[in-house]
Amino acid sequence: MKSKQLMRYVAIAAICLGATLVFFSGMFAARAIEAGGVAPALAEMAQIVPHVYDIDSDSDVPAATNLTPLKTFWRARQRIIDYYVYPEELKDETLTYGAVRGMLRSLNDPYSRFMDPKQYEEFQTESEGHFEGIGAELSQDPDTNEITVANVLPDGPAAETALLPGDVILAVDGRPVKDMELTDVVDLIRGEGGTDVVLTVRHEGAENIAEITITRGRVEFPIVDYRMIDEDNKIGYVWLRSFNREAGAKVEEALNDLKQQGMRALLFDLSYDPGGMLDQAVAVASLFLEDTPVTWIRDREGEPEPLMARPGVMLDDDVPIVVLINGGSASASEIVAGALQDTGRATIVGHNSFGKAKVQTVIELEDGSAMVLTTAVYLTPNKRDISKGEGGERGVEPDIEFPDPPEDPEERPTAQEWHEQEVDRAVEVLREQLSA
Repeated sequence: MKSKQLMRYVAIAAICLGATLVFFSGMFAARAIEAGGVAPALAEMAQIVPHVYDIDSDSDVPAATNLTPLKTFWRARQRIIDYYVYPEELKDETLTYGAVRGMLRSLNDPYSRFMDPKQYEEFQTESEGHFEGIGAELSQDPDTNEITVANVLPDGPAAETALLPGDVILAVDGRPVKDMELTDVVDLIRGEGGTDVVLTVRHEGAENIAEITITRGRVEFPIVDYRMIDEDNKIGYVWLRSFNREAGAKVEEALNDLKQQGMRALLFDLSYDPGGMLDQAVAVASLFLEDTPVTWIRDREGEPEPLMARPGVMLDDDVPIVVLINGGSASASEIVAGALQDTGRATIVGHNSFGKAKVQTVIELEDGSAMVLTTAVYLTPNKRDISKGEGGERGVEPDIEFPDPPEDPEERPTAQEWHEQEVDRAVEVLREQLSA
């Protein structure tokens, strides 16, 4: 009797369960037809029927309550695939990469960007110290979308022309670049060594338009250049060109050699140095500073944390230091210059640095592509934000400002000639400090 009663209850439960499954199957089918595919329907069902799916707490897996954006994306993607007039031109990776670029572009952050596998491979090659191109680094203004020359590498082909940091690129080989993505402009400028590219530019602070022809070539990127620049006064010269993983060790070697030659003063050149690794900025600054924050890092939580100088000061306090900066000095260069300025350890000369107070993280993706994402901002030891300078001027402001280059194209020097003039002015500052 009890077994018959139990079987009756089981049958009733099975009928109820079956009816429920039929109801939700029909509901799901209707949603799938309406949504235009199974994936959007799954996204919608997950919200209508919460707890149907086990949601991983990992941030890579969206929760049931935040799947609507994915449904919108998937539906738009599917409509493009279903109705675009040229279906043969559609590729999954093109749509995916375009979507990722669009997300990063919506951040209005010129430093967050996407690199497809080829671009990421080139990025890694450039980090090794050599590449082919014109030897210039570009940036894009998030408000105006203008493409600006952020840096001219001294040993590159562009250094032999009148192209200087701050110049705005208007066209490449006659093709206007207004509203183009930075990566697309870079692709236009890149090419085989020995070929020419014509840049139409507007020099910084000028109204006239100039055309500059540059022959592409292999660009070697030495990390440190040093010598005794003034034998009579024993003024040492160290030019750090990039904060790659060897920067701290290379500067330390240079200082050791110059000290053995009897160096009495140091010109530390950070002009045209686009920056690099944050830990190397701390390592380099630690050669001159002790018991002080080199910089403060403020992440999304909002509370600044100090990165302290490490033990290992190389120069006594009575050795004068002058640091040369310009508009091509960015990121890690500005961390070091700002630290030496705030602590009073060095005199900063030249021109305002670039004004990049953001820290990027390279995030590799599954197919060999990568994102460069801004994950923090940095402040100087006195907690100055160099991206928001007084009077609208951003960057590290020099204690002694040098004159600007002439605007007249006939009188305008090449980047290489201009750098030599800046170095001579900085050496003169050190001579005056030694004589005083």
